[in-house]
Amino acid sequence: MKKRTFIISLLLAIAITINAQQKDFPILTGPYLGQTPPGMTPEIFETQLVSTALDELNSVFSPDGREFYFCIRNFLGAVSIFQIKMKGNIWSYPKLLPFASRFGEIDVTMSPDGKKILFSSRRPLPENNQPKKDYDFWMVKRKNNTWGNPIHLGNEINSDSHDFYPMMTNKGAIYFSSQREGPGTNNIYRSELVNDKYTEAVKLGEAVNTKHREFDPYISPDERILIFTSERSGGYGSGDLYISFRDKNGNWIKAINMGNKINTPGIEYCPMITPDGKYLFFTSARRDGSNFPDKPFSYNDFKKTHHCTKNGLSNIYWVDAKIIEDLRLKELNNLERNKSK
Repeated sequence: MKKRTFIISLLLAIAITINAQQKDFPILTGPYLGQTPPGMTPEIFETQLVSTALDELNSVFSPDGREFYFCIRNFLGAVSIFQIKMKGNIWSYPKLLPFASRFGEIDVTMSPDGKKILFSSRRPLPENNQPKKDYDFWMVKRKNNTWGNPIHLGNEINSDSHDFYPMMTNKGAIYFSSQREGPGTNNIYRSELVNDKYTEAVKLGEAVNTKHREFDPYISPDERILIFTSERSGGYGSGDLYISFRDKNGNWIKAINMGNKINTPGIEYCPMITPDGKYLFFTSARRDGSNFPDKPFSYNDFKKTHHCTKNGLSNIYWVDAKIIEDLRLKELNNLERNKSK
């Protein structure tokens, strides 16, 4: 009798737990995790699984729109890549990728064909058991319906300093940011793929790089659009998104600030245009409220603001990519007017 009572109690406890989990887990269906598409003003992206009170950053969709990847980090230095996958018409709970390590992975991007994932990590090199002091680039390839083992991209593209945000083009070239010119510096580089190996990286010119920090470059697959973060003067915050386009001769036009619809007094970074070209995703640390609240905060006020989405930590935002075409046309018109003077 006691055994039967124990089993019934155990089954009841399991049922209650499963029911609670189902209530907590949102049922998200349809494209883009079931979110209503934004207009020309950036909106926070999905606040139940993706943009929460945690510190989320860096996001990318697969070309078929059925996989979504993003990163979470904390103040202890832990950072991981998570995958949300559409099964049927329902999106899954965020899961660690099979190649996750305790050394952390960040700056996840995907090749234009969706067959490779790129990321930065301090995981040990194949011939070593010790974590690296700096971040290097790694790649994983699809194997059937899952991801294979990470491959180090080699010393030609990597350096002895931090290397971040690798973005691959249609031809296999990789754009990225690096601190190889010294601690605290960041510039944007390009490395070509030759005979299945990456060549020594070349720093982009003055149209893109300045004496200030430039980092997190998004490059369109055809290498016609470059979006990145810069801390140069004249912006709206601590780091703004800038954009550059190729001219008819294939040269980069001097980068321009993407404006106060995108940029805020906080930092904007990790830009990514969706594979269908419809939306610009980016990360922002914008927050609600001012430095001085209307009244002194109570204990519950502090708890409420700490656990809200816009608490000063990073979240993921999206906006209609038409804003990019508007900037391109405006910049080309400015160039034509300057030539006619």
